[in-house]
Amino acid sequence: MPTTEENNPTGLSDPPGNPPRVSVIMPAFNTAAYIAESIDSVLEQDYPNLELIVVDDGSTDGTVEIVQRYGDRLTLLTQQNQGAAVARNAGIAAATGEYIAFIDSDDVWLPGKVTAQVLYMQQHPEIGFTHTRFLSWKPDANGAFPPPAEMAKPEMPDREAPGVVAEGSGWVYNQLLMESLPHTITVMMRRQLVDAVGEFDPQLKRGQDYDYWIRASRLSEYRQLDRVTALYRLHGAGCITRYPDVNYEVEVVQRALARWGRVGPNGEETPASVVRRRLGDAWFTFGYHHYWSASPRIARHAFLQALRQRPLRLKSWAYLGLSAFKSLRPGER
Repeated sequence: MPTTEENNPTGLSDPPGNPPRVSVIMPAFNTAAYIAESIDSVLEQDYPNLELIVVDDGSTDGTVEIVQRYGDRLTLLTQQNQGAAVARNAGIAAATGEYIAFIDSDDVWLPGKVTAQVLYMQQHPEIGFTHTRFLSWKPDANGAFPPPAEMAKPEMPDREAPGVVAEGSGWVYNQLLMESLPHTITVMMRRQLVDAVGEFDPQLKRGQDYDYWIRASRLSEYRQLDRVTALYRLHGAGCITRYPDVNYEVEVVQRALARWGRVGPNGEETPASVVRRRLGDAWFTFGYHHYWSASPRIARHAFLQALRQRPLRLKSWAYLGLSAFKSLRPGER
């Protein structure tokens, strides 16, 4: 007669048939070329109690038809195009799991991801937020993406949870003021924490996830698991290639500073000089991208803001002059 361990090789306590324990939220917009691979990477996870909620955000390229082929293996929600924040909020509202995880419709999970994170969170009930390492997934010269198995050897978890990356773990509010540590497609949160944090902010056209992680970091310690569990696809159709006219990165950080200041929940304080450097660098990067993408007026404003934070940075003065001169040309914005 098979033992309990043989029937349940993952070592997890929940047998199939229980209400879904992990709810996976996948917003989708015009990713017909990739979404099947993303869906398959979720449905093929070895975790027994999982539900996938795909929220289509007004796709026009056949994405919905592809998702519909999966039938009752997933839940499909549709909405008019309102952005990823609204889509994720709709998915969370429909979710029934004790844990909430996120994936985008052009990325993939590696085998064992869900099991590894649930194992860790079961063994550490005080932790409400886990994330992991990931790899950027680039196409070859012909535009083809290498098979996921060639990118990273899947690490199948046993009854021992994976180790932890110290730099991405703990009370990370102060670290998050400097950068957005977790990648959305690696995050798993307890439902109680999600409910406490609230919704993703649809007013932020970029950086909604960054804002969310900062808000969550005021309520729970984080743990970054030392395992590559996801591939982040880099392709020309992604929004990462288009810089917005608003510096959402700075807006997110300034919101956090206005609400909570420079002191984290654990008492750690980020020096004011470090914050000024952080904001100055973010404004400089924003201006630099706009200068070279033919938006010199936006760039000029950005370099002025950078100099308010770091007035002695000569490179900012140089680019301010260049963008001011360039903005005088007819038709420049």
